[in-house]
Amino acid sequence: MWQNTVNSNYNALQLSLKKQASHGITFNANYTWSHAIDEGSTWHSGATSSNGAGAGEGYTTDVTLPGIDRGNSIFDIRQRLVLNYVWVLPWYSNQQGVIGHILGGWQYNGILSWQTGAHWEPWTFTNGGDPSGTIANGSGGACTQADIDAHNCFNSGGDFNLDGVRNDRPNAIANNFDPSHDQWADGWGSGFVFNGSGPSPNGFFSSPCLACVGNLGRNTFVGPSFVSWETSLFKNIKVTERVNLQLRAEAFNVLNHTNFQLPGAGGSTNMRTNSSSFGQSGGTFNPRNMQFGLKVSF
Repeated sequence: MWQNTVNSNYNALQLSLKKQASHGITFNANYTWSHAIDEGSTWHSGATSSNGAGAGEGYTTDVTLPGIDRGNSIFDIRQRLVLNYVWVLPWYSNQQGVIGHILGGWQYNGILSWQTGAHWEPWTFTNGGDPSGTIANGSGGACTQADIDAHNCFNSGGDFNLDGVRNDRPNAIANNFDPSHDQWADGWGSGFVFNGSGPSPNGFFSSPCLACVGNLGRNTFVGPSFVSWETSLFKNIKVTERVNLQLRAEAFNVLNHTNFQLPGAGGSTNMRTNSSSFGQSGGTFNPRNMQFGLKVSF
């Protein structure tokens, strides 16, 4: 039986500034500062999200404690700023004569957008076999009853709480981490280490105690920010009283800024803590694209 049992909250401060046409210039600026919180953002294993089957996306960490998965929504974008403008160049606007047709009718447009990264969660997955994975003590061997009594046993698989689903979040070792451009491109290094074996220099996570829930919250990681500038230059030509011709040159992401996607985007598995490419972006958004067009209106 499947049942929708989560709730969500969205709060935002929204600001807008609009400048009406003056000296041929019109622009709008819009800023949003918001926070979206829920206990699950997608349906059944998060097939439509960059979290894949991470706990909270269709499968809960613990069905008896849904509040464990309450956190940032996968579509939570904390800040977003968009500026758009149109500048109709004022000279020779009547396009009289040859010079008027050449120098008049120009229009420059643009859209600049910036936003903070989307939220995502690292989780651990074991391919095949027992979803509880291998139980190992501090030396990496099999657990004995003495190890269990001494709390020296840890789950090396993805089902830390032993509920039969291998998609749990681990314990966090690092309190904070701000990846560089190269780390988004190439990965963060070895992200996962087992308790008892000591954290490696690049370790971010460890396995919780046997049958315990990891202390890492849902969607506490923030992806890379997004910046883009779309711009265009139009040349409007009056052919007759009713017929107009427009030549268009348009550029998208004109600065060719590299915008990384989340580690789990496009079906990649770089959000799994035991992946050798953990933290690496699942891809990039579109590079610079340019196009030219001709438009006739009558």
